[in-house]
Amino acid sequence: MTYSSGSTILDDDYNIFATGNASGTGDDNTPNVNTVWGSGTGNKGYGQTNTLSPVSAGTTITATQWATLLNRISSMASHQGTSITSITNPTVGDIIEAYNALQSNLNSVFSNRLNAASSGSDITSGGSVTGTTSWYTEAKTTTTISFSNSNAARYFFNAGGIIRLTPVRSGTNNSKSIDWNELADEVGTIAFTNGTSSVIDGTTYTGTNKLGGSGSIDLIQSNTGFYDLAPGGSEVTIFRQFSDTSPYTANFIEVGVSLNSNSDELTFTMTFRDDADELKEDPLGDPNTLDQVQGTTGCDHVVRQPSTQFISNSWGTPSISGSISYITS
Repeated sequence: MTYSSGSTILDDDYNIFATGNASGTGDDNTPNVNTVWGSGTGNKGYGQTNTLSPVSAGTTITATQWATLLNRISSMASHQGTSITSITNPTVGDIIEAYNALQSNLNSVFSNRLNAASSGSDITSGGSVTGTTSWYTEAKTTTTISFSNSNAARYFFNAGGIIRLTPVRSGTNNSKSIDWNELADEVGTIAFTNGTSSVIDGTTYTGTNKLGGSGSIDLIQSNTGFYDLAPGGSEVTIFRQFSDTSPYTANFIEVGVSLNSNSDELTFTMTFRDDADELKEDPLGDPNTLDQVQGTTGCDHVVRQPSTQFISNSWGTPSISGSISYITS
């Protein structure tokens, strides 16, 4: 019998809304509360532990159970910023009738599960990876974002987590160093998210996005995010931008990312590559540093956590650790 006004409400109906199938064993491919609210699979699941228990055949569904189901949908909608039709919770003694908006509300929070109405706090400890070594050819930061396990990483990105990378440059001792400063400003911030188009704190993300900055982008893998990386696979270049100032137009900043085989560590690289012609000696053969990149070079990494206003922290506290290397000749 179909769940509708005027029909007898069955335990099967409740189980489908709660778990995705009538038996209550769960079906993550069907819109239901537990798949989004609980552990889910892949890009489904916020990792909340207070999921809904299925009911046995012939069991009467209580007003409290219906109210809890409706409250879970409301919490998910509030976390996502999803508009749903208001349904008044039943109270003990009420005659429960079919809620006409229930299925559409559930479909909406299932479809919009990767949206987040707001962001949570930033983790910055260990995220500033910089150095002051002077260099000619290349400076590269290598930084790992570590989660306690693969599910923690999933919950982070499913609930609206963002990894942000911003190049750092300072030093005005010569024209090349100044141009590197300008290129870093033009790159702005690179944001890395789940890989599906989603609205997080009012901004639409698609996987890899450039925020702010200016200039012309040479490469951006805009649809590449966490779920597009092969566990244990090779690094994927997700962004590159060249200098737009002659004679330094061969110089570029590039960002790469890889995922370890356990799917609980992301490693980002930011490469400052100097392929412009070098002037290392003056006409008399003495060392000359006119084309040497001096000052501070590096990357600031920020782990922007999901909001915990309507869901609890299920992703733990990701850590950031990194280093910088150079090719100085």
